[in-house]
Amino acid sequence: MKIFIDTSAFIALLVENELDHLKVAKKYFDYRQQRSILFTSYFILDELFTRLLYYKNINIKKYIQVLQTAIAANELTVMQVDEALFEKSITVFMKFSEHNISFTDATTYILYKEYFLDEIFTLDSDFKKMRIKTSF
Repeated sequence: MKIFIDTSAFIALLVENELDHLKVAKKYFDYRQQRSILFTSYFILDELFTRLLYYKNINIKKYIQVLQTAIAANELTVMQVDEALFEKSITVFMKFSEHNISFTDATTYILYKEYFLDEIFTLDSDFKKMRIKTSF
């Protein structure tokens, strides 16, 4: 399976005192056992690093290092949003504007569609509004 990891799943996975940590960690280990191929984007990493700044008593350098190690070991592939994908994302963003999706979610939608991914690993309901298969 080809799985795209969204910001909400990263946060719940990395931050142990998050409400959904155990549920997300179990799903992550299920993916690993199934030898799923894991993807994310630089847009997601931007969102993740920014959101981690809001947590008290978190060593953000540790989390960045964990992600860099996963990327270097080819356990996580970071997808690029080039100019053509960016333009398609604008169209999606405007199409789903009544659902108040973020532009990052619009880019994720395009990556999901363009690369024929199987599922988005997320806790957000936004992707269900766009009729995308999610983990939960």
